[in-house]
Amino acid sequence: MRKIGQLKGVLALAAAALLLTGLAGFQDAAAYFTTYVSAGGSEIVRMGSQTELIEDVTNMTKHISILNTSQTNDCYVRVKIFHGSQLDVTCSDASGRGNLWHFSREDGYWYYEPMVGPGAATEILDAKIGGLPPDFDRDSFNVVVIQECTPVVYDEAGNPTADWNTVYSDYRETGGEGDFRE
Repeated sequence: MRKIGQLKGVLALAAAALLLTGLAGFQDAAAYFTTYVSAGGSEIVRMGSQTELIEDVTNMTKHISILNTSQTNDCYVRVKIFHGSQLDVTCSDASGRGNLWHFSREDGYWYYEPMVGPGAATEILDAKIGGLPPDFDRDSFNVVVIQECTPVVYDEAGNPTADWNTVYSDYRETGGEGDFRE
């Protein structure tokens, strides 16, 4: 009988400790649930930056420029050039203003250093196509240019920078400029 009484006392003490522990966290939990809410549905997300590739070929040189077609957002751009192994393609900054285009051996992209404002275009990057054998058909080859853009983001000091690791996924286009729905 005495053991049952001791057991009831231990159980009562454990229940009281559990109740006090629960009450101690209740105030924080109540504050959380009154401050934060969740929402459902969907909303238009404006990605902000859209660009268009501008290419022209003269004298076996592809002249490449990127136009920021956004109405309001600055962006950074980069391009990657693909070609067949029998072609020798050398690229150079044709701006005449210095080295605005920079090649990265790490990822194979050409990066345009300044940000590109709304409605503005990059200076030209020339891709000279050479090393062609004499019997090469100059009308049947491809030099493919892939271009990408990313919105301008700002670091802790307020300096503009590019974040090429940002991935936008799980979206579908809704028809307007830069309008996407999740």
